[in-house]
Amino acid sequence: MDTLFSLNQIEAQHLCRVGEQAQQLSVIAQQDFPVISTIVLTADRFRNFLETIHWLQPLFADLPYSSLRLNLEDSQQLQSIARQIRQTIQHAELPEAWLTELSQAIAKFPTLSDPAAVILRPSLFMKETEVSTDELSRLFEPQICWSDQQSLAIALKTLWAELFRARNLVYWQSAKLELHQIQFAVIIQPIGDAIASGALHPHLSGWELTATRGLEMAIARGEVYPEIYQIERDQIRFQKAGRQTIAYQIQAGTETPLTRLTIDHTSKILQPTQREALLSLTQKIQAPVVLEWQFYGSQLYLTQVHPSIPSVNEMPSPQHPTEAILASGLAAAPGIATAPAFVLTHLQLPDAPIPKGSILVTPMILPSWVPLLKHVAAIVSEQGGMTSHGAILARELGIPAIVGAVGVTHHLQTGDTILVNGNTGSIERATQSQSLPNSIPQRASWTVNATQLMLNLSQTDSIERAATLEIDGVGLLRSELMLGGKLDAQLSDQIQHFARSFAPRPVFYRSLDLRSHEFQTASEVNPMLGMRGTFSYMQNPESFDLELTALKQAIESGCSNLRLILPFVRTVEEFIFCRRRIERFELALPVWIMAEVPSVVFLLPDYVQARSRSRSECDGKRL
Repeated sequence: MDTLFSLNQIEAQHLCRVGEQAQQLSVIAQQDFPVISTIVLTADRFRNFLETIHWLQPLFADLPYSSLRLNLEDSQQLQSIARQIRQTIQHAELPEAWLTELSQAIAKFPTLSDPAAVILRPSLFMKETEVSTDELSRLFEPQICWSDQQSLAIALKTLWAELFRARNLVYWQSAKLELHQIQFAVIIQPIGDAIASGALHPHLSGWELTATRGLEMAIARGEVYPEIYQIERDQIRFQKAGRQTIAYQIQAGTETPLTRLTIDHTSKILQPTQREALLSLTQKIQAPVVLEWQFYGSQLYLTQVHPSIPSVNEMPSPQHPTEAILASGLAAAPGIATAPAFVLTHLQLPDAPIPKGSILVTPMILPSWVPLLKHVAAIVSEQGGMTSHGAILARELGIPAIVGAVGVTHHLQTGDTILVNGNTGSIERATQSQSLPNSIPQRASWTVNATQLMLNLSQTDSIERAATLEIDGVGLLRSELMLGGKLDAQLSDQIQHFARSFAPRPVFYRSLDLRSHEFQTASEVNPMLGMRGTFSYMQNPESFDLELTALKQAIESGCSNLRLILPFVRTVEEFIFCRRRIERFELALPVWIMAEVPSVVFLLPDYVQARSRSRSECDGKRL
C-alpha cells in the first residue's frame, strides 16, 4: 500500500488517508494553480507507528484504539499524561525504510534554501463526525527541519506528538472524539527565505489580502500587524499599513532552520508586480476559500487552502448607543459582550485569578491560556491576525474576539466597562444602560426531560449572577478554591451563602482536596497520588472535622439543600473512615464520592455495602 502521495495522485477516495487539508490542496493543484511542491504521508503511517511503540504505562497500552478519557478539570493530571505520551512518541525509533522513502521524495523538491529545509503540517480526517478538522489542525505547531533523515525523524515524531498536547486533548475530548476516529496524515513541503507571505480571505464583494515580510509564522503567532489590502473586481487597494519588527526566515548554520530576526522596515511589503500576481490569482478562484501564499523572488506559491467561514464583518450587528469608540481591530470571532475589562500590559499572568466574565485585554493571546479563556466574556488582543492562534481559539470556544487592536492596553484600565463587538472589530466605552446584569451567558429556554444542568462554582461574587439562571443547582462547590487552601475563612458563612442563594436547588459541597504542589504544603514526589483527598483525612482528621462542623452549623441554620462530596476516594476503608466521622457529628445529609480512581467502579458493590452499614457499627472506637 502506497503511503506517500504527490498532489496530482490524490483522488476523492483517498480522503480518509490523506486528510482534508491535503485533499483541498490537491484540488487546486490539479486545476493548475501555483501550489508549491508537496508530498503527503498518509495516516496509515501514524497508526502503524503508534502500534509499534512499547508503552510502559498500562494506561497507554491500547492507545491506538483507546478513548483515553481524561479528567479535563484536573489540569495537573492532564499535563502529566500529555507529557508522558509525547515523550514516549518522541523517543521511539522510526524504521529506516520509512525515512529513506521520505528522503528520496523530498530530494525532488525545488531548492528554496541551502541546505534544503522542509515544513511538516497536519492533514486530518475525522471519521463519523462533523468536527472541523481545519480548525483543529491549526492548533498544531508546524515543524520545520533540515531534510536529512535524523532531522526528519525528530520533526515527524514531534508533529505526531502534538496531537497529545494538553490543549489538543481538551479540544478533541470536549468534541467527544475517539482517537481511532482521528486520521492523521502529514503534508510535507519545501521552505526557504520567502520575501513575503500572507493569506487571501473572501471578504464582502471581494477579497482581503494580508501580508508580512518573511514567513507566515509572524502572523500565526500574532507577533506582527500585517499589511492589509482590499481586492474588488480588477482593483487592489491598499487599506492599512502593517507594523513589523519581527520576521522569520530560514538560516543556514543553525541546528533548526527557522530563525527569528529583528527588522526595521517601514516601506510597503508588497511590490507592484507581487500585487498584480495576487490580483490575477483572485480572478481565477471560483470557490470561497482562504489561500495562504509565499513569494520566492518573483514566483508566487500557494502553500495551504482552508474552507472559508462567513466573514464576521458581513454579519448584522445590533445597534448600541455608545459614548466613544476607544479602539478597533480585526473582527476575529463573532459576538458582542459588555463587561469590565481586565488589562494585561505584558504576558505574565497575575497570581490572582482573572475574574470570571471579564473581558481580557492583552498584548497577545497564548495557546497555553485555553483553561483561562473558557471563563472570560470576550478577548481583545493588540497583536495577531485572523489565522493567529488566539483568533482560532476564540472561534473554537465561541468567545467574541478582536485582534490587531493597536495600543488598546494603553487606552484601557482594569475595571473599565467596555463593549466588545466581535462582528465589527470595535471596542467601545459602554454606557451605564449597556452594562449587562451579569457576565454569564443567559441560558435559552430549553426543554430538558432527564438531564440536570448544574454549575461549578467557588467564588461568592459569582452567586448573584449565577443564582438567577435557569439551572438545577450547584453540582460542585469547590472548597479549596473557595478558601484558597485555608480553613480560617468563615467557612460555615460561605457555605450558607451558597446554599440559601440556590435553595431549594441542591448544592454539592466537595470537601477539601489539597495537593502539595498547588498549595505549597509538604513536598512530594507525586502530589497527584500522594497526600490528598480522603487519604489525607485519615492522616490528619482535624481539617475534615472543621469542615463537618461548618456543614453541621449550616444545616442547623436551615440549609437542608446541602450535599457532601468526598474527593479522590481510593479505598473502601477511606470511605468507611469518613462515614464514621460524619456519623460522629450526627450529620443528616446525602454523601457522594468522586469516582476519579478506576478501582471505584470495580469495587462499587463494596462501597454500596459500606454506605448501608448501620450507625451501630460506628461506635467510634475504631476511628
